[in-house]
Amino acid sequence: MDSQSSIDSTLLDHEGPWTEAAYLALKHDGRVEVVDGTLLIGPGAHPRRTHAIERVREAVAAALPDGLVARGPVPLRLGPDCVLVPDLVVTAAANADQPADEPGDDGAEEAAADADTAVLATTVLEPVVLDAAAALMVIEVVGSDHGATDRSFKLQLYSRSRIPYSVLVDHDAPFAVADMIIGGRYHEYARAGDGENLLIEEPFRLELDLAGISTPDPEPPAQPPEPTAPTQALPVLPTEEPGVKA
Repeated sequence: MDSQSSIDSTLLDHEGPWTEAAYLALKHDGRVEVVDGTLLIGPGAHPRRTHAIERVREAVAAALPDGLVARGPVPLRLGPDCVLVPDLVVTAAANADQPADEPGDDGAEEAAADADTAVLATTVLEPVVLDAAAALMVIEVVGSDHGATDRSFKLQLYSRSRIPYSVLVDHDAPFAVADMIIGGRYHEYARAGDGENLLIEEPFRLELDLAGISTPDPEPPAQPPEPTAPTQALPVLPTEEPGVKA
């Protein structure tokens, strides 16, 4: 049974509001989220959006100072029975709070480093659930198939959880907007449109090239056709007309 069939079967059999535990037991690809006991199912990831997410991931990873790491997609707990799955979450690195001269568990440190590296190289949903208090910034990458839920409602939930910064990137428009928490609400502090770069100076300096994010990778050059052996014309033999002798 494939994952889509598993999701459908579980949804039909479920009764009552969805708890975090029931939500986490679902088999899904990250498109399913839960808000106050209600499931949200977003658009599937197509190649264009996957390309855009990876471009944003690369830019963020290159801009992050020591002690910060970009994870995602990863479930983010915003409250009781409320778990969203941002495309990227910037958090403190696993060993950021350990003094450099303090001995630690080498195995644990290597595992944390491996996990951080793996997150930067893949879009596979992480199995762990992060708490909103651990998030410094959330980044959502949307396209023309995303509606108000992804563009505004989820941002309201992030601000309700006091996540300090958020960035929304639309790879189809293209445009990008960055918000920060002021007085318990998000306020825009940077914006960019088609042909522009989004530039923010806090909580770290980040410049996003929207043209590069929205432009898909070039198609590989077409392979030349296999050479074929030249055809040889068959000799034409003269034919005799009836009643005529050579």
